[in-house]
Amino acid sequence: MPLSVVTDDSGRLDIFTYLDYRGFCRDFYHWKKKTDSRFSFRSFAREAQVAGSYLKHIMDGARNLSPEMCHKFGLGMGLDAKEIDYFETLVRFNQAISIEEKAVYLDRLRRKKSRALKPMGMADAVHLLSHWYVVAIKEIIVTLNSDNASLIQRVLRKKIPESLVDRTIQELKDLGWIFLSNGRWSSQVSQIQFPDEVKSYVVRSFHRQMLELAVEGLEDELSTREYGAAVFTFPKSEFLKLKEKIKDLQLELVGFVQDLASQTADQKQGVYHFGIQCFSLQDSKENDDANH
Repeated sequence: MPLSVVTDDSGRLDIFTYLDYRGFCRDFYHWKKKTDSRFSFRSFAREAQVAGSYLKHIMDGARNLSPEMCHKFGLGMGLDAKEIDYFETLVRFNQAISIEEKAVYLDRLRRKKSRALKPMGMADAVHLLSHWYVVAIKEIIVTLNSDNASLIQRVLRKKIPESLVDRTIQELKDLGWIFLSNGRWSSQVSQIQFPDEVKSYVVRSFHRQMLELAVEGLEDELSTREYGAAVFTFPKSEFLKLKEKIKDLQLELVGFVQDLASQTADQKQGVYHFGIQCFSLQDSKENDDANH
């Protein structure tokens, strides 16, 4: 099985890391052969209810997949509903002829990939977000491919004691959130979506800490940061729709970042924070009184 193959928490092939359906089919075949000695082209054909050589033809690029066959292949591979949906869109993206059509399906893939993020429970989120530097250290370890506390302490934006960095690294290891695989540090929670409603004081504290860092970031070079804002009038009764739009924007950004990072893995990487705040500039009680 190729070293580039990515599996999820359960050890299954992670289809959401793919932008080539034939590559996924090839990796699936090799992964399945390695994990199940009884697996073969024939056994797959029986499971998917297709011709015995169909999978090999797809792997070799000799045939294309129709929408109906996409669904059969998904079932034959043991994919769940979201994974089959992604696989079908992936096939349409790869088999699209025009650039415009490919762009449409690529955008859909990004959105589906983002919506496939594993939800994180509040307890885990509290532990991970109790301090801003926990997330930063986790990402820096992966980016630098090093768990050297002294090095990480030096590159952190806001300095904290090296002993605290060392203790945080050990906690991340103990929790299984970072691990060494084939000589590279990886993060088990690099694709986790945090709870939408952060009512816990500890989690809200994380956002306060990041906002403090954002104030410091105003003094950074323009080429290394981006700040923007808009003040607008909006009907209060439609605020939930605005929140949904913001969440969609976040998902779209995650998909964009994931795709670009995977395509430029050999280039120097940096760890960034992106935050969105949307709140009323009026006193809520006074505003209600003024509208009556």
